[in-house]
Amino acid sequence: MFIRNLAIRLILAVVVVSVFTISPSAAEDKIGYIDSPRVLLAHPRYDELQKQLDAFITKKSDEARVAAEKEKDPDKRGEIIEKARRESGEEQVRIMNPVTVEINKVIEAVAKSKGITVVLNKILIFYGGIDLTEPVISELKKLK
Repeated sequence: MFIRNLAIRLILAVVVVSVFTISPSAAEDKIGYIDSPRVLLAHPRYDELQKQLDAFITKKSDEARVAAEKEKDPDKRGEIIEKARRESGEEQVRIMNPVTVEINKVIEAVAKSKGITVVLNKILIFYGGIDLTEPVISELKKLK
């Protein structure tokens, strides 16, 4: 019984110490947020890359439609359409990944310059935080 009480007290002590040592660092975090769609649309190469992606998706969709119309087996038609969707998704990642990497670097740099330790998407914020959207867009425009 004595050992059990000692173990419970020890666990409680560890929890109390943990709460007091973790809480001050959490209170020091400054939270910022960005409007992700606005930031993406503001990237200097977005329009060019979106046109490239749209052309690829249109081509794949047309090819898949023609191939599916020729196919009698509904399962194979579904496979044709699913393959076109998968390839379009892969192409989107390939085309947009460099833009995403650049945007993430700019967000990180802006956040650090403003002493922000956490950056979230605007849709996750109910109240508070610092809007970094405009400073990030300003820095993106310099990438041209």
